[in-house]
Amino acid sequence: MNMTPILRIAVNSRASQRIRKGYPWVFRSDAMVNPDFTTAGAAQFTDSAGRVIATGYAHPKNQLMGRVLALGERELDHAFFTEKFKTALAWRDLCFDKPYYRLVHAESDGLPGLVVDRFGDSLVVQVNSAGMDALKDTWLPALHEVTSAHDIILKNDGNTRTLEGLKEEIEIYKGGIPGNGRVELIENDTKFYADVLEGQKTGWFFDQRPHRAWVANIAKGKTVIDVFCHTGGFGITALAKGAKHATFVDASGPAIELTKANAALNDVVTKCEFIEGKAFDVLESMRGKQFDIVCVDPPAFIKTKKDMVTGLKGYEKLARLAAPLVKDGGVLFYASCSSHPSEQDILKAVMDGASKASCNAYLVYQGAAGPDHPMHPQLPETRYLKAFAFRVTR
Repeated sequence: MNMTPILRIAVNSRASQRIRKGYPWVFRSDAMVNPDFTTAGAAQFTDSAGRVIATGYAHPKNQLMGRVLALGERELDHAFFTEKFKTALAWRDLCFDKPYYRLVHAESDGLPGLVVDRFGDSLVVQVNSAGMDALKDTWLPALHEVTSAHDIILKNDGNTRTLEGLKEEIEIYKGGIPGNGRVELIENDTKFYADVLEGQKTGWFFDQRPHRAWVANIAKGKTVIDVFCHTGGFGITALAKGAKHATFVDASGPAIELTKANAALNDVVTKCEFIEGKAFDVLESMRGKQFDIVCVDPPAFIKTKKDMVTGLKGYEKLARLAAPLVKDGGVLFYASCSSHPSEQDILKAVMDGASKASCNAYLVYQGAAGPDHPMHPQLPETRYLKAFAFRVTR
């Protein structure tokens, strides 16, 4: 099915230069004339002389009006998307020997508004923009052709869909899913279940893969506490690699139940303690207890720039509560998935929090998302994940 662009949007010289350098976004203020269209769809972006700079899609109501899929004039047809998916797949095949990874990472794979996570023969897809949604009858068959996936699940329940005027819904495009919504995956040679129906985002966070491996590598014979554990990724991996004991903390009952299932899947239940409760409250109640390794991987405290002050205070408080739980000479692993603060902002918040707890924290490890979450060079916000590990002394 061909998708000939139905819109031509002329942009000013500043926007033309940005786009030619690889910037993938077009704002309403970039347009030379206010475009007259009513529904999201494919578009060509031109300079003032009418020359096509890039091909993508546009949305009539958003300030972020357009997104670029390719430079120059391209037909957004089956062949175009087949090429995109083959390129994305080739990189993952180079990086991983098992088919469990993020296959498509939106702008960083040249497919803005589209996220695809792969769980073996199952794909979980999130369509986060109206423009990509309008093109799905073209790219979905191409995705199936390239991957030969048995199951393709559209888990379109993210908040960004509401902003784009889209319904939140879950749809099965191909195959189906198990009755309990769980699919299996293997990460760092450890087995897990992911809940692709009720779980957060796609049900799994592949971006933490390298950091789970790093923690597990130092965990043999150690005690671990996994705070904001979600599905137990840090603690279960550590136990599978020889940790002595792991405590799991999460406010979500379903998350704790899934963590228990993952512990059983790896035959480590007898080495586990599970605590359902709010992380800050649980950490407060644990004064006097200590662990060799403390892992804290909270949700984003800073979702918009206006949240910066309160969010950084939250990160500082979390470090102040977590650092005393680390045995002298042990490790505090600390992550933030907030894109707005810089690495230095988070680092300062953690160091300040540890200092207020009368702890010395020495940075021994720093990282970002794994290679299946590439960073777009023109979008610093795609380097959203910030991970640190500190040796803590008193």
